[in-house]
Amino acid sequence: MLQKSETGNNCIVVKLANVRKHPNADRLKLATVLGTQVVVGLDAKEGDLVLYFDSNLKLSHEYLHWNNLYSSKELNVDVTKKGYFGKSGRVRAQKFRGEVSNGYVTPIDSLFAWGIVDEESNPFKEGDEFTHINGVEVCSKYIVLRKRQPGEGRNRKGKKLFTIVSDMFHTHWDTKQLMREKHIIPEEAVLYIEEKEHGTSGRTANVLIRNNRSWWKFWIPKEEWKIISGTRRVDSIDNHITKIRKEIEQKIAPHLHKGEEVYYEISGYDGAKPIQSNSSGDFSYGCKIGEYRVILYRVTITTPDGFCFDLSRPEVYRRAGELGLEKPFLIATIPMECSEYLTNGIFNWEKIVTSEIKGMSYIGENLLEGVVVWFQNHQGYWMALKHKSEEFLIAEDKNYEKGKTDIEDDL
Repeated sequence: MLQKSETGNNCIVVKLANVRKHPNADRLKLATVLGTQVVVGLDAKEGDLVLYFDSNLKLSHEYLHWNNLYSSKELNVDVTKKGYFGKSGRVRAQKFRGEVSNGYVTPIDSLFAWGIVDEESNPFKEGDEFTHINGVEVCSKYIVLRKRQPGEGRNRKGKKLFTIVSDMFHTHWDTKQLMREKHIIPEEAVLYIEEKEHGTSGRTANVLIRNNRSWWKFWIPKEEWKIISGTRRVDSIDNHITKIRKEIEQKIAPHLHKGEEVYYEISGYDGAKPIQSNSSGDFSYGCKIGEYRVILYRVTITTPDGFCFDLSRPEVYRRAGELGLEKPFLIATIPMECSEYLTNGIFNWEKIVTSEIKGMSYIGENLLEGVVVWFQNHQGYWMALKHKSEEFLIAEDKNYEKGKTDIEDDL
């Protein structure tokens, strides 16, 4: 039985495409998987059904042990064999002889070695995704947790900060991978392709909260409208760049409608410290030291009875101006029916990936992190999928190799 993570951080069964010679290595080949390049062995062939682990993942100890993939021989089932994975089991985005390889590709029979799958009843087909098989872990998302600072999440007296709770205050969904989920996009959809910034997320809302009044104060309503803010997953702003988050809240609070929640990305500098950086440099996006920018990327309206809907992309762009925030950089608006991107009547996602997701940012002298593609699904709800550039993934990999964290993993 295959079990998968709903966040999209799974191993996936894929077919190799565009298998070709490696220009700088006689014993290696290149192939394309889900719109990204991987290095494969000489025996790889076009259309081979394989397992693909992307660079968000780490392999389980059992998988590494039974396939002799540890670089430390004593950890392998055959102590005479040596692999190239460290103890963390982290899957890397790196270069092999000058060519990018984003992730790890291996034959399906790597799952037969340790007995969790019977070779004769091979259940795998293209598109299958999983983290566990029959309850045994194969992979999971790789996260380096940020070390919290002394007193973080507490007030000046050292007491734990109280978190305000509201059923109307929602976290942003985990944005899934474009090349894995593109099948959910309707054929008649219009794509809004926006630059994905490398910053830190925030959200602010005007929502109903329970006021914890005493039972006998019956004349006081049980709920009241209040402005609250949070980070990506935490319903408070007392974890990171607190001063900036409070400044943003104060700026937009007077203009929020009842039930409105806005989601934004903060980049630039927290004082003299960059909010985000990696081996490619600071992600300043044109900000000077001491400056920051706030880009609005999503707006929802939630009614008191729990109904929630997204504003359209044009409405989000308009709302950004009204709130005094920046709107996302719109790279292109492309109808799925656009003949320029059709190959034999099928939308050519490879053309989008190779033409728009590489090089430098459109809004500053920084490496382009990637893009977010917004569209309306079959039910008419707005959704988004992401795709990161290979150059960014390699820079991010170097950070992880040094043990440096991404603050978004812990907020």
